[in-house]
Amino acid sequence: MNYEVNQEKTSQRLEAIRVSTSRTIIYFISILINLIATIVLARKLIPTDYAIYQLATKRIISYATIPLSLFSLWIYRYIVEKQSGAYISSVVFAFIQWSFTLIIGIIFLIFYSKASLLTLIVAALSISFQSFYYVIRTAIDAARPVRLSLLELLYRTLYSSLIFIALYLISNSLLLAFLSTLVSFIISSIIGLYWIRDRISKDNAKNIKNTLKEWTLGSHATALGVGFGLIPSLDAMIAYPLVGSLIVAAFFVSSSVSTLLRDSTNVGLRYLHSYVLRTGDFKTAIRNLEISLTLVLPLLIYGIMYPKYVIYIYNPIYSWASIAVSFFLITAIIEIVNNGISQIASGSIRESGIKAAKGFAKMNLLGVLPSIIYIAMLVFVFILFKKMPLQDILLIWGIVYFIRYLLSVIITSWFFIPKNVNKSIALQLTPKLLLYIMVSSILSYIIRPLGSPSNRLLIDIKYLAIPGLIQALIFYLIVILIDKGIRKNLKNYLKNYLKRI
Repeated sequence: MNYEVNQEKTSQRLEAIRVSTSRTIIYFISILINLIATIVLARKLIPTDYAIYQLATKRIISYATIPLSLFSLWIYRYIVEKQSGAYISSVVFAFIQWSFTLIIGIIFLIFYSKASLLTLIVAALSISFQSFYYVIRTAIDAARPVRLSLLELLYRTLYSSLIFIALYLISNSLLLAFLSTLVSFIISSIIGLYWIRDRISKDNAKNIKNTLKEWTLGSHATALGVGFGLIPSLDAMIAYPLVGSLIVAAFFVSSSVSTLLRDSTNVGLRYLHSYVLRTGDFKTAIRNLEISLTLVLPLLIYGIMYPKYVIYIYNPIYSWASIAVSFFLITAIIEIVNNGISQIASGSIRESGIKAAKGFAKMNLLGVLPSIIYIAMLVFVFILFKKMPLQDILLIWGIVYFIRYLLSVIITSWFFIPKNVNKSIALQLTPKLLLYIMVSSILSYIIRPLGSPSNRLLIDIKYLAIPGLIQALIFYLIVILIDKGIRKNLKNYLKNYLKRI
């Protein structure tokens, strides 16, 4: 009996590592593909158009998806808990969210942009389908964790291809950028719906009204978090009128690499919410956080040490912002830790359905403090130092951004993680993270870029990518050699995989 129980626990741990790692790796590949679109947008759009595109797809979408922010937790948990009516309710809600985003998108875009009427309409449709896709993605995240990464891979491949064709081969037009984005979200949403069509067809349509009602009642727990959670997205919205479009464009360029690498791990770590909720196994969750950090750490460190090369790949006109790149990449490490701890804390709230609302309300209420401090400090900086050189303002922005996530880690771990788990994080994760940072830094110093930055894209990519990948591979080999736990997990994972073949 004990043997069977131990085997089941081992199987659960391996499954957690398999799902989390697979999601991270597949999503990381999709991020690399997405870099094509990111670089093309930064190079082909003028700073004013680039700032508007980023404001729409990164900041306005935050306000336009307020309903999803209120309901996403319940969509995810209800599907994980296999509650009747969850799938059909998610699809119905997706159409409600689409309509809301379209209206809000038009209002914001008219206020911030002086683009043509056709461009505004296409832009509004683009972010409305972006919000629709986010709802479908949430459902797939809960129902088919690994399939989510495949969906993201398909979306980003399509998105990058369309952006490249539109801006590089046709015209560097803001309209074409939004049109490419619109088409990619529509097709990806259709694919996502197709993948869960069986579960939707078997779901109980009679429970739609009750399910949506429960989500609405439960939204009081997330309302404070959502309301206050929108505060950080004010950063670029405030910077645009106070300092100008150029610093907004530079902010999105200099923080884009850290955002992409952070997002690749966050998709994998999202599974920890479901895993801890089902098993209560904190040790394996911490181990997954460690593995996720290990996967992206050498790339982050290489970028931290050679930020000018990163900027030149995006667009040399932003070279003055290169120092800020290092700060955003350092912050990405803290952001990954913060997300992992937040997912573990969410999973530790074990109550079913909306009974979990009280725990999330407390978490959201305290979790807003770093965001309030972040925006308050930025407003102070933008008003008091707006006549300083832009590179200095952006550098201060990067430092304030770092402080925000450091505070978030401290608050979440102190108030919402069990003390024994915090001790495990301190003893298990922190020493290894510091060791790996040191190893990667030494390798990055030895294995330098192949030449000086130039204005030629392919040459700059070659100069940075080849030694960067070599450094990463050597780093992974060293980690496997010195870390017994990773060797054991890798061995068990391969053994389990071979049994399935």
